[in-house]
Amino acid sequence: MPNAKGGIVDESDIAEWSRAPPFPDSVKSFFMPNPPSTPLRSLETSAPNIRKLGVMAKVAIEGKVKTRLGDTIGFDKSAQIHQRFLKHLFGRLQDWGDERHWVASPIESISRTTFTPPSQWRIIDQGGGNLGDRIRRWFADHVFDRPALPRTNAVLIGADCPLLSHADLDEAARLFRECDLVLGPAADGGYYLIGLSGSLHSSDPTANSEPHQRTTESDCPRPGIPSPQQILDTLWNDIPWSTDEVFDRTVAAAESIGLRVSTLPVRSDVDTEEDLTALLHQIEHPVDNEEVPSDDIELARDLRRILSDQTI
Repeated sequence: MPNAKGGIVDESDIAEWSRAPPFPDSVKSFFMPNPPSTPLRSLETSAPNIRKLGVMAKVAIEGKVKTRLGDTIGFDKSAQIHQRFLKHLFGRLQDWGDERHWVASPIESISRTTFTPPSQWRIIDQGGGNLGDRIRRWFADHVFDRPALPRTNAVLIGADCPLLSHADLDEAARLFRECDLVLGPAADGGYYLIGLSGSLHSSDPTANSEPHQRTTESDCPRPGIPSPQQILDTLWNDIPWSTDEVFDRTVAAAESIGLRVSTLPVRSDVDTEEDLTALLHQIEHPVDNEEVPSDDIELARDLRRILSDQTI
């Protein structure tokens, strides 16, 4: 390396530099500004979490869907109503999140219907087993399938609450900042929504923070976080499906392994003719004359047409 005189740096040059006075503070502040009080996040760790949405619902085959509703209004009408619910949800939620899945069963029966979901939706087979096995399979494939950042937050809903909106899913996503599991309790004791965060296994203590948000002690990884396998083996095992104990037993299972649980407002599934009547009343006679979304009004009109044997 040449020195200031054009020669080669030798030991005398190094000795002279070591005796030089330090930079004045004014020079330091100009060339070397004080570092930020908190470390800057790397580009990798500041990547937002991936949001996935699944709608777990059967294909609308007469006599195979909404059979409790079909017992009173006819299985042909209940199948049409189920398909109309799917159309409604797929339409209004087609741009929410990064990935959208119709988790369907039986997948080979889709070709027997005239219904095709919008192109924004990917069709995935539910697979076999009971309801817990099928829910578990989807979360195993779409939450804990990503060993590196960014992590995945996944939300799974059914088709029995057709008025779920962007706002409801946004609230579920917001709750992931402070919890690991989000549940939407149903009035019958089940749940209409379940969401699981993959961020609790992130090695980045700011993975759930907003960009440029100061990291606090509460943001740091918690001790004793259950493994992905433990979560998958606990949340959907020994649950008495189709009973009024599903929600409470799921919360107890989650808390038994240290998961933080948050809940959304209670909603009613549409399983019976009474439930359907209540849904139509909710749309057609809103509380305090609040504005009803136009697609909800269209849904109610189509449901009325189905009930009166009109073609939609």
